[in-house]
Amino acid sequence: MSAVFFYARKDAEKNRKTFIFIIIAIAISTANIIILNGFMDGVTDDFLERTMETSSGHINIYPNEQDIYIEGLGIKEQKLEGLDGVVAYSPRIMLNGALSYKEKSKSIKILALEPSKENRVTILLSKIDSGEPLKTNDRDGILISYRLADELKTKLGDEATIVFEKGKTRVFTIRGILRTGMAMDANTVIINFDGAAEQLNLHNKASVILVKLSDETLSGQYGNKISEELEMQKVKEWKQEVESVLSSLETFKEIFAIINAVGLFTGAVSVGVILYINILHKRRQIGILKAIGMKDMQVLSVYILEAIFLGIIGILIGDALGYAGTKYLEAHPFPEPMLGSIAPRFYTYLLYDASLVTMLTVIFAAVYPAFIAGRMNIVKAIWGD
Repeated sequence: MSAVFFYARKDAEKNRKTFIFIIIAIAISTANIIILNGFMDGVTDDFLERTMETSSGHINIYPNEQDIYIEGLGIKEQKLEGLDGVVAYSPRIMLNGALSYKEKSKSIKILALEPSKENRVTILLSKIDSGEPLKTNDRDGILISYRLADELKTKLGDEATIVFEKGKTRVFTIRGILRTGMAMDANTVIINFDGAAEQLNLHNKASVILVKLSDETLSGQYGNKISEELEMQKVKEWKQEVESVLSSLETFKEIFAIINAVGLFTGAVSVGVILYINILHKRRQIGILKAIGMKDMQVLSVYILEAIFLGIIGILIGDALGYAGTKYLEAHPFPEPMLGSIAPRFYTYLLYDASLVTMLTVIFAAVYPAFIAGRMNIVKAIWGD
């Protein structure tokens, strides 16, 4: 084996310029995998974090199938307070309506909540682009999404009219403008829970109750417990809430996997072609090595080792490029109108996965040229045939 290592190293040193192209191809393929997978992780993690921050509790309680609203809200809140492991809860009322300002009008989603309770479950009310958060006793103020403000040309302190589902209207003052990075940025207006309940005669009712647990990993266990205690049929864990979107993200992961495969295929072709050409140019040397006693398996091992040497160098460079590129893009995200920004995230496992996949691809690409070298006829090889 020492002879195999020696010849493989010497052969690589003699073909330094040629093998630089292989190293570059391997490095680019490895970095490509790290950065693209980092982007997918970044998009997925950002979505999950924003959802948990603004739109979901660890457990969400919805009305039973036959009901429009959760009835007996006060009793259900008392039961939640008596459950160990429940840290906080926040009832919400969700409605459709319209917001009018001067001569313009826009269809909106109305979200009514109690600021003091909401702040214990989510940080939605801190997502203020300008202005101030909604206060507990402020029944005259509203928060509107930044895109809604842009479309209606409203600003802080302006008075706008909300037309509720049942045709009731009321004038509100804009206290703040929201930017959450979620779908609610499109056309959401937040008002005080008590004000909405009074306006629409929805006392002791809610559309949903967000529940925060001391340990989110126990959401499945607590979901069943809460369902029994509150006699509610429709109780969802946070994982179920984001399931549909995560399934969509899986499609993007498959697309990224195809892009990665193209990059790996390019690297594999480079390795295979250059090693094959190198073997054809060294037929006489291979014949002489066989003539002095080198076995077929040893010749094959020489070129497999060469590929491994090149793979290690290329992967190390690719890991460095991938790490640097991911960190740079993480610090300089791409602006996106709906989400605010898109950026990759770096995790150590990205290096391991990319390195392993690339190395296996390089070895696989080297097998055929190495096999040709190992099976080469001694006499024909010496004569250069």
